[in-house]
Amino acid sequence: MQHRQRLTGSKRFTQIHVEGRSAANRLLVIRYLANDSDYSRFGFLVNKRIGNAAVRNRVKRRLREVVRNNQVKAGWDALFIVRRSAGAAKYQELKNATDNLLQRADLVD
Repeated sequence: MQHRQRLTGSKRFTQIHVEGRSAANRLLVIRYLANDSDYSRFGFLVNKRIGNAAVRNRVKRRLREVVRNNQVKAGWDALFIVRRSAGAAKYQELKNATDNLLQRADLVD
């Protein structure tokens, strides 16, 4: 995932939480809001309850890879919030959960 596609900054995270729409499944929650750019940006929230730093970083790496391999529509900011059960999930489970949420949010081409 390119650096410009990463969503950073608590101000935008808060705006997405307040104004955005959401969808959820067993492993993840997605909150999304339109932006005014020609590309989409993604942020990942992984709480310390998920596991130690190695587990949290592995989950974020896997999610970034799944998003990078999807054809996501341009012009959206999406925030993935990881649920506790995702710490023990395999790559394919995270991929299926992410694909499901992106389709439900109508963010995939």
